Amino acid sequence: MATAQSVIAGIDKQTGGDTQTAKRDAAETMLKTVDGATQNSTGVSLFHILTLGAIGASVALFLAGKKSAGIFVGLWPPTFQALKAVVDKGDKRQSNR
Repeated sequence: MATAQSVIAGIDKQTGGDTQTAKRDAAETMLKTVDGATQNSTGVSLFHILTLGAIGASVALFLAGKKSAGIFVGLWPPTFQALKAVVDKGDKRQSNR
């Protein structure tokens, strides 16, 4: 598995030295790699697992009387789904090249 620095260096060469683009692409690449590995081993996207886990933890915390913590954890699922959308958008962008 490539390290984050080597991924950034490789993408940096492809983008002509635009470091911001390289870092963003490296993060997207890392998320895509981890999601793909999880999907291959479990059949379910990592982001969907995280979403369901956060919903379950939120309900459990809320019912346990820790309402503030439950609400806080309940705000995480949209973030996980937004990350999934970024990874999926990257897939479409790669296939259009």
